[in-house]
Amino acid sequence: MGSLIYQWIDLLWLPLGFFAVAPKFRWLTLGFIAACLLMMRMQIELMVYTGYETGILPFMTSHIQTRGLLTYGVFMALFLILANFSNRTQKVVFLAASITIFIAAFLVSTVLMML
Repeated sequence: MGSLIYQWIDLLWLPLGFFAVAPKFRWLTLGFIAACLLMMRMQIELMVYTGYETGILPFMTSHIQTRGLLTYGVFMALFLILANFSNRTQKVVFLAASITIFIAAFLVSTVLMML
């Protein structure tokens, strides 16, 4: 039961993201969170499939799912804080910021999953 909760705990970001931002940015926020969740799961599956469940380099001993949850959790929290303060922003600028933060989250999580 504990591993099932640990596997799907990050889905709590979806309702939090839906209600934390302005109504005009809700669907972009849900897209950002869904993209982060899917990318994290694909990275974890790739690392587990290749046999490196604790990373390629032996610097960290924690499981890569823990590192992925923490990394993407920090970036999603940062995104929600920034989105909360950008109510008067245009949708195009918000979308560009979402893509930029998503790429940064992907790169940082890739490095941390390799360690």
